Amino acid sequence: MKLRTIRFALAAPVLLAALASSAGAEATPDEELLQPLIESHYKIAPGKTDEWLHRYTTQHLPILKELQREGRILQITILRPALHQGGPEWHFKVILRFRDFAALGDSAHEETVERRLFPDWEQHKEDERRRWEITLRHWDDLMVEVPTD
Repeated sequence: MKLRTIRFALAAPVLLAALASSAGAEATPDEELLQPLIESHYKIAPGKTDEWLHRYTTQHLPILKELQREGRILQITILRPALHQGGPEWHFKVILRFRDFAALGDSAHEETVERRLFPDWEQHKEDERRRWEITLRHWDDLMVEVPTD
């Protein structure tokens, strides 16, 4: 499943609630500082982690880095566990901190960037299809930071 589809599904209820609660009102300082964070978890087919990481870094990461260059994504972190307590539930975790919910939900802009970066669209789609083929399980968690002050 595409990140933009997942992001929209996760962000839509939050966006609607935020719009409903702030219709006609100025944003509070807390709302202006709200930076959504997505943790994407990937469990990969046995023996395919190197292939998956190569495909991710060549076919998807450039899109994220371009969004980061534009200021829409503030931080990109890719993690691989050093030690699992129990069985490996995931092989890679990608953490994306977005500037705001508007940047998170802008799937049309993301596709524009993707098409610009990958002019051989059919080859790109085939490479992405293969990445998802070797992904056994994937899930996203949408989070916001809890103020501690």
